[in-house]
Amino acid sequence: MYTKTLNIDSAVDLSKLPAHLAVRLQQIKAGTVEVNQNHVSFTGGLFGSGRNRWDILVPFGFGDVTVKSDTRQLTYRLSFRQLFVAGTIMVGILTGFSYFAWHSLLAGLVAAPIWWIWLVEGNLLIGLLRFKRFVNGAIETAPRINQ
Repeated sequence: MYTKTLNIDSAVDLSKLPAHLAVRLQQIKAGTVEVNQNHVSFTGGLFGSGRNRWDILVPFGFGDVTVKSDTRQLTYRLSFRQLFVAGTIMVGILTGFSYFAWHSLLAGLVAAPIWWIWLVEGNLLIGLLRFKRFVNGAIETAPRINQ
């Protein structure tokens, strides 16, 4: 589980921010979005309906966003367990394929860490950067106090 905390500008209306985040998550086709006071939970993942491979939520099976009024902070948590499992299975398949293609298990075992870094860590890094940009954009467009 990845956790990140961001500071929120003093002009943002914190009472309206969770609902705004929920709408923004629905716009990017999150599987489910639930709002409970200052907490928003959502699902994403590899196997969502109507999503494409460039979707922001593909690397993350589920997550949540919490608005902390007392500290004017937003904390989000993202689960990448699904990406980890699927990537590891794919690397296992590639390693097995390399054994049959090149008749060398050593070739597959040498290449496996590279494939894993590419499939899992690469997608995770890109996903985390894109989700942070998404959250920052949602905060920028959030309702302001006295609007």
